[in-house]
Amino acid sequence: MSFPDANDFLRQTGPLAPGALAACDGLQAPPSGFERVWATFEPMDAMQKRGQIFRPHSGEAWQLLCDEGTSLGGTDWAPPPLAYFAAGLASSVSGSIAECLAEQGIAAESVSVALDNNYSLRGSILRGTMEGKGHDADVEAAIADDQLTAKDKSSLVLQAVSGGLAGYLMKSVFPSEFALIANGAPVSLDLPECHLEVDAQTLPIAALGTAGEAYVRKAFLRPADMPFEAGTGTGADAVQDRPIKVSAAAQSRADGVTAMQAGIARPGASVYDILGTPDAGAPGGPSSACLIAAGIGFCFMTQLGRYAEAVKRPVHDYRMIQAIDIPLPGADGSQTPVIGTKLFLNQDEPDAAFARDLAHSAKRTCFLHSTLQTSLRSRISVR
Repeated sequence: MSFPDANDFLRQTGPLAPGALAACDGLQAPPSGFERVWATFEPMDAMQKRGQIFRPHSGEAWQLLCDEGTSLGGTDWAPPPLAYFAAGLASSVSGSIAECLAEQGIAAESVSVALDNNYSLRGSILRGTMEGKGHDADVEAAIADDQLTAKDKSSLVLQAVSGGLAGYLMKSVFPSEFALIANGAPVSLDLPECHLEVDAQTLPIAALGTAGEAYVRKAFLRPADMPFEAGTGTGADAVQDRPIKVSAAAQSRADGVTAMQAGIARPGASVYDILGTPDAGAPGGPSSACLIAAGIGFCFMTQLGRYAEAVKRPVHDYRMIQAIDIPLPGADGSQTPVIGTKLFLNQDEPDAAFARDLAHSAKRTCFLHSTLQTSLRSRISVR
């Protein structure tokens, strides 16, 4: 099965034009021992979104596109936010395993990782009780190598997961800080305040670089008869209680590229091929840190759109700037990592109360802000 509309849309995914990173010059530096990944997010048509991710430390600047399935009013032409996040975690784990093997002088025939991220959605969006939550993840790794015993492989995988970016993100608690600017005026929020010194013109939209490899493609649909726990409740006013599983697989290639597949684990859902690299980034594809940063921002953007649609007050003119700090190799971990989010919203009829409700609802229902504000465990198995 081919998906010409989706894959034509996804041709807008790729590295930004040379010089795009210069826009990060002069922006606030991260705390000592950290690097900062910057990102901007803007709505497109319906639930489609564009994210531009800037990682000065690795020299990366990428444009990624996001969409939702038809059940959320999307066109299903690009990966949903949770797929990007899962792909980034899987890429990080497979890359960490490959790095540990290389340090021991072992050239494994292949390294692959299968990962399930688990979430729940409970409450009513219209009643202001809906919350998205992240839960413990399941990670299965496979190392094709005859030199290592099963015990050796288990020990190596545990070391790779706990010492890599994926393990750090799952077990650490990231404070989320927010700021809202509506029609040019700050709006107070009952949330930790974001102090990013940026405005709506910071990190303007950069041009896409020369088209090259298809970094993201719609690959296939999950079977209609796959096992699935639907949960209860549908509709904006309903009290919902639904589990959500997002599955990703990653395999490290000999050329340093990680080939990933990711998508929501439910009947008929789309699965996307994503090419990336564990850490280095271009030219092989976006690094795991960039995919993870994109997933976080896209998820918050989706929740903004869901609330606006639920209360029948669609918003179109808005922009979001996000900064996430991740530790550099060898950092002592004494500093607390932070995710900063600054939302710029323009309304035809300014309404600070609605703008405040919009931001609060998005924060409450964003699965990934919840995930990173909770210390979670990974259930690890090796085959």
